[in-house]
Amino acid sequence: MIGESRRVPPGVEGWVEPSSIGRASREPLRDRFRRWWRGRFRHTGLVYWLVTQGYLVLIVCAVLFCFNGFVLGWDKAYEISALISSPWDVAAESRHAWVWFPALLLSIAGWLVVTGFAGAVAGYMVINATSNRSPGSKGDRLGPLPTGNIPRLASLQYSRHGHEIPPYFALRFAMRHEGDWRQAQDHWERMVMHFLRTDGFDGGDGPGSVMRQAVTYTSYFLHGLSGRCPECHGPAHDGTDD
Repeated sequence: MIGESRRVPPGVEGWVEPSSIGRASREPLRDRFRRWWRGRFRHTGLVYWLVTQGYLVLIVCAVLFCFNGFVLGWDKAYEISALISSPWDVAAESRHAWVWFPALLLSIAGWLVVTGFAGAVAGYMVINATSNRSPGSKGDRLGPLPTGNIPRLASLQYSRHGHEIPPYFALRFAMRHEGDWRQAQDHWERMVMHFLRTDGFDGGDGPGSVMRQAVTYTSYFLHGLSGRCPECHGPAHDGTDD
């Protein structure tokens, strides 16, 4: 159940205690995916391209694979995409003279896209692992290093969440939305996403470090707005900037 909405008199936000606001609801899978999607701008280089635009190329490759699978057979489509068989040899065995063209496209996609995607995933895993093991990180003092997703406001209520934020920030930000945790979470994610879209963060330590920097800057920025939320006072959203 979402936290109960209640009117808050002016000036009370600075004195909010944990017992004066309702609990946040459990997070559904859809909202978890939304947090990941809005936090995709933490990546750099090839991984950034894959999660912002490259997925469209992967969709095209999947369509090519399925088309060749229906025309030539799934075994042949796999052999062409894995560069095991030549598209010319497979096309010669087919009764359709035009199948060489989609087979050739699938072969090129397998050579360029699949190998590039595998390399990007491997590079991301190495960078993410080394950044989480770097000595002297803030995680030693603030708790275990968090994942790269935009954190939930509900998790920021506790002391060992791994982020450096103002005291009682999550509770106070929820109170700005009259205790509506769902709306507060939505606006919090949008604000972090706006900060991630800037070029003011050092991505040398990996996407997890970028996210921690964005969370810190966003939380202190919102903390200094004296009870206001830019998303509440801004223009209505149509979801196009997600």
